[in-house]
Amino acid sequence: MGKFAANLAVLAVLAATAADPALAARYKASKISFQDITGAVTVTTTGGEDVELTITQGKVYRPLTVKLEGDELIIAGEAPTEPYYRDCCNERIRRDESLARDRQAAAARPEPSPDALFADYPVIQIAMPRKNDIAFTDARIKLKLGALDGRLMLDACYVYGETESLGAATIGVIAGSRLAIGDVKSMLELDISGDAEVVGGSAAMIDIDIAGPGTATIGAVDGMADISIAGSGVARTGRIDGPLTVRIAGSGVAIAQGGRIDKFTATIDGSGEAVVEGTAVNPEVRLYGSSIVRFGAVEGRLVRHGMGEVYVGGQLAPRR
Repeated sequence: MGKFAANLAVLAVLAATAADPALAARYKASKISFQDITGAVTVTTTGGEDVELTITQGKVYRPLTVKLEGDELIIAGEAPTEPYYRDCCNERIRRDESLARDRQAAAARPEPSPDALFADYPVIQIAMPRKNDIAFTDARIKLKLGALDGRLMLDACYVYGETESLGAATIGVIAGSRLAIGDVKSMLELDISGDAEVVGGSAAMIDIDIAGPGTATIGAVDGMADISIAGSGVARTGRIDGPLTVRIAGSGVAIAQGGRIDKFTATIDGSGEAVVEGTAVNPEVRLYGSSIVRFGAVEGRLVRHGMGEVYVGGQLAPRR
């Protein structure tokens, strides 16, 4: 699409969002950015080259603008004038829980439906090349994202939804968010603030930061893992085959459910706990307060500082 055609498309969007409840347009772009969006976003990935965009306005009017800057397509709304604290996404998303148990829990404790909560807001549908990147900044969205070879970026977002596999991901979610993601081919970075939950598949590397009572549950990790928790959060992974660093301030818990940790270091201040159900090689721990570290097995020398407790194979390790 030439510059003139792109400008016409932007004007068409502005006109459509001002007067028409729907818009459809086609673009050439390698990255799509959403800024200050509230609504439902569905992204289908393709093997093509074009980006196809459809916007349907909801009952709650939120002016949207669309512009093409270089090869980046930017879809922007208006920043909210009031804090967005409503806990609209408190319905859990799980990949491996009992559906019968979930139905019983839902019947006993009804929770608001995201479909109903987002029904009045715009619906944005996109078909985009699978190789592209997609980013959300300060978004409040119900998200459904197809498999992506590029990178997903969520910055300070309030999200209820799910994605298929991702090439790479940098995800920052705030309280109330519930997000399920597929496997991540390279680096997965998670920043969880407040009572939010992210459930994911396997990843090549992970960097998890939790502030508050949030939870992260990730599958197998085939490389470096770094977990930091401030508060009562919980970070759980499948096996980790690679180095693992754990930092906990408070009562948080970090769990690796198997694997061989070839370099394990932990610093825990408070009543937190780190659990390695597999094998740790030459682990070094700094434990303050009533903190605990548990190992399935240890190879080499265990180095410990502080007064916390260390268990190996279920047995309390003697202090030296």
